[in-house]
Amino acid sequence: MKLVKLQINTRNQKYPIFIGKNISNNFNKLLKESSINFNQCLIVIDNNVPKKKINKILNSLSSKKIVTYFFDANEKNKNQTSVDKILSILLSKNFNRNDCLIAIGGGITGDVSGFAASIFKRGIKFINIPTTLLSQVDSSIGGKTGINTKYGKNLIGAFYQPCLVISDIDFLYTLPKREVICGYGEILKHSLIADKNFFTFLNKYGDEVLKLKSPLIEKAIYKSCSIKKKNC
Repeated sequence: MKLVKLQINTRNQKYPIFIGKNISNNFNKLLKESSINFNQCLIVIDNNVPKKKINKILNSLSSKKIVTYFFDANEKNKNQTSVDKILSILLSKNFNRNDCLIAIGGGITGDVSGFAASIFKRGIKFINIPTTLLSQVDSSIGGKTGINTKYGKNLIGAFYQPCLVISDIDFLYTLPKREVICGYGEILKHSLIADKNFFTFLNKYGDEVLKLKSPLIEKAIYKSCSIKKKNC
């Protein structure tokens, strides 16, 4: 399947989701197509993401001033301390509202980064590159951001929409099988709730989707995101 674009329209913002294989390697091209401009960016990177893939993204942004922050993404670190570390970098590097924060990782990385972006100078540009199947079909859509406290999960947060989402299926090939199954469970749930034809598709091609075979995995992600966007 070729590069697919899904437009998300919320009450206060519109943004595209690009779905395809190895598309993050052309990050700069996707920025231009989406009319997103900035001089410098902070990239918050989940430590679990393969470094080779990160380097390709960095090379695509060679014309920009880049600051990187590697994040140990887990529920324990989904807290205000992690947000404060991101804010400190943005402040020390003199970021402004015309600059950008980019998250590369699963749902926890996107949640923490998105929340930091929402409160820095009352909102900085935010781009999400989800790297797990679950985050590509769930947390990257709708603008929910949040962190945990001792009183419970996700009790502090904000609704903050990204400028752009890039769902590159190439990231999925390095995931543990359990992670893929978790994402597939969300896809299956969407089909059961809202689309009988999509459920029939999954019933026929579910094994191939779980094996991340193209173009079936791209189609499953696209259909699942299309269902979720109706509730944005």
